[in-house]
Amino acid sequence: MASQINNRRLRIGMVQYDPKITQVEANMKRVRAFLKDVEPGSLDLLCLSEMALTGYVFPTPNDVLPYLEDPKTGVTSQFCAEIAKEFGCFVIGGYPEKLREDEEHPGNAVGANSAVIYNPNGERVGDYRKTNMYEADLPWVKPGTGFAHFPNLSPALQDLTLGICMDVNPMPDVMSLPAPCKLASFALSKRSRVLVLLCAWLANEEDLQLRWCLSNIEFWIQRTLPLWSKDSPDLVSMSEYPAPDDHDETILVVCNRTGTERGTKFAGSSIVVRCSRSQGKYEIIGILETEFEGFRSWTIE
Repeated sequence: MASQINNRRLRIGMVQYDPKITQVEANMKRVRAFLKDVEPGSLDLLCLSEMALTGYVFPTPNDVLPYLEDPKTGVTSQFCAEIAKEFGCFVIGGYPEKLREDEEHPGNAVGANSAVIYNPNGERVGDYRKTNMYEADLPWVKPGTGFAHFPNLSPALQDLTLGICMDVNPMPDVMSLPAPCKLASFALSKRSRVLVLLCAWLANEEDLQLRWCLSNIEFWIQRTLPLWSKDSPDLVSMSEYPAPDDHDETILVVCNRTGTERGTKFAGSSIVVRCSRSQGKYEIIGILETEFEGFRSWTIE
């Protein structure tokens, strides 16, 4: 029994901070400083945010061109590989990916808004390109072709689904339920134990005087409705993502950034949520304040 409990234990860490636009080396040093007290072997998963080292707002293709990265040898990939091996855990981080010369470059697209995952040996597991675009992506980003699922990562993580920011909202004009919850439905159909969402999510004016961006937290949890309800009237059928009857619990990890960049204010408020379909409820395990910068971790038994 003890070994089964230990296998279910999941230790999740994340860095929420204000990466300074284009200051990649300085941003890496800041992340390193946040992680200085982390003990090797103390985490199963470490998450960095969307475009974690470069910053997010690039108004034109020319602005982002000097910071595009190769998905295997780029700065973010090398950094994630190093800290994954150092701390003996899986690491996920977002970065601006340079398009290959032999692939289609639609319109002004010069890159993709991507994320990469490395295993505890510092080996690349795979990557993912953001599928649903936000307005800040439109000047230079080529959309991905679908969500990413990584099976059998470890006894603790098991299967993991990865999305980036607006992937959780395929219909930007629809802000309330009922609405298609495609990313959550995909994660459920894959029996993912963990759903990770890397974000550069903006703050809402109504929350600026609060410790947390509560409206954003509510929105993220709403958009994962299939993970914590079987019979809500707000559920929208997703025939392409059939829900298995035998999958109950999913851990939602939303790793957001904070700070202000080129006049854009970000929400912080990163969360870790335990979702249970059989109990029809969710439980917020961890939550960071809007302005918080640093590292935090949580253990889920």
